[in-house]
Amino acid sequence: MYPQFVIEAIYFGIILIVIAFIVVFYVLTRRGGREVEADGGHVKKAGMERGERNWILFLFSVALIGNILFLSPILPSARYTFYEAKPAMTITIHMKNYSFHFPETPIVIPAKTPVEFVVISEDLVYGFGVFRKDGSMVFQMQVVPKPYVNRIVWVFDEPGAYDVRSTEYSGPQHPWMFVRDAIVVEGGKS
Repeated sequence: MYPQFVIEAIYFGIILIVIAFIVVFYVLTRRGGREVEADGGHVKKAGMERGERNWILFLFSVALIGNILFLSPILPSARYTFYEAKPAMTITIHMKNYSFHFPETPIVIPAKTPVEFVVISEDLVYGFGVFRKDGSMVFQMQVVPKPYVNRIVWVFDEPGAYDVRSTEYSGPQHPWMFVRDAIVVEGGKS
C-alpha cells in the first residue's frame, strides 16, 4: 500500500504544479494596456491573443474537470476507494506459474457487500477478470508482479456464479487460465 500512496501523492503534486503553471502563465501573459512596437512601426498590444487565452482556459478546464470527475464518488471505483468505509471482506488471490490460487473455491460473497480483491502475482503480468455466465465482463484489472499489490473494491449487485480468467496475455499457457464458478454471490435481488 505504501508505494501506491507515494505514486498517488506524486500524481497529485504534478497536477497541482500543472494547474499552478497554467494559472501563472495566464496571469503573466494577460493582455494588458501595454503597447509594444512591432516590425514596420506597427503598434501591437503585449500579451496573449484571444484564441491563445481561450486555449489556456480550455486546457485548465479539462485538467480540473477531468480530475474532479475521475476522483468523484460518481465512479464506483473512486467511491469505494476514497469515500466508503473499509470493505466488509478482503479476499487475497495469488497468481503463479499460470494458475490462480484462491483461498477457497468457490469464494462465497454476500450480494451488495463491498469486497476488496487483493491479487498478487509471483512471477508475470497477468489479468484478473470476473465474468458473468453469458461471457460479459463484470470487472478486470491488470496484475503486476511483486512488490506491487493490486487491489480493487467491488460490489456485486446480482447473485449468481461468476467465472474468473486472465485478461492479459502472459504466455503460451494463458488460454488455460480459466476457473469456472470461482465466485458465488449469495443473496436476493433488491
